[in-house]
Amino acid sequence: MQFFELDYGSAILEPFPGIFAFDFGRYLVAATLIALVLTLGRKDWLVRRVVRSRAPAARQRRREFGLSLFSAVIFAVVGLGVYHGAAQGVLHVYSDIADYGWAYWAFSLAIMIVTHDAYFYWMHRLMHRRGVFGWMHRAHHRSVAPTQWAAYAFAPAEAIVQALFVPLFLAVVPAHASVIFAWMAHQVLRNVLGHCGVELMPRQWLATWWGRWLTTTLHHDLHHAHGHGNYGLYFTWWDRWCGTEREDYRDRLAALIMRMDADAARTSEARSS
Repeated sequence: MQFFELDYGSAILEPFPGIFAFDFGRYLVAATLIALVLTLGRKDWLVRRVVRSRAPAARQRRREFGLSLFSAVIFAVVGLGVYHGAAQGVLHVYSDIADYGWAYWAFSLAIMIVTHDAYFYWMHRLMHRRGVFGWMHRAHHRSVAPTQWAAYAFAPAEAIVQALFVPLFLAVVPAHASVIFAWMAHQVLRNVLGHCGVELMPRQWLATWWGRWLTTTLHHDLHHAHGHGNYGLYFTWWDRWCGTEREDYRDRLAALIMRMDADAARTSEARSS
């Protein structure tokens, strides 16, 4: 993977366009794919999976897209620092999987996801504190009924905080470039799903014991709708451990699963008739 390899004769800013294209491109691809699913999917199936309590505001998507575009610029600036930091050996990015082996590859990806979830939870709670919320997090919460385009709709200060996770992590934990790529793909997909307003996860994921530890679209949509609680990103465990999970979440999730079961039963009957 060429992303972190530096031509020492190049100008400091030369890699920036490619890094920006990558950062904005992953958001654009993920959000567009979800938009296509919501546009082209079977309408009755989608209606039963809607978790929003209200419709998105007029021109909301345009604002979300504009903020996300600017956030991508900030991500790319931090990414440029990661690029040079890795080339200089300040940040620990390696290119040969044989250096650590495949077991470490899988372990480092899992650790990156789990660590990011913890980082996000505590930073998210900090951003909701009085005196911090207004200038750091209010821009994101203008989307009371968010869409997939709100995934990166941050104020500049929040975008910086979100982006700093990668260099902080790589300063401590060595990671292969493909691990970083896989983490980024997972991060943006989960983020876009969490904001799309329709529960697209399979019913089996939601109803199993391990599925209850994963955040859902409903989980994050309730956070936007009420402005507090459900602060987790990938997993629900920090909210459960710290008492910040919304009291109505489990009942709402059970009702959603029942709607999915009813939809599956109707579909089965229609096919057999």
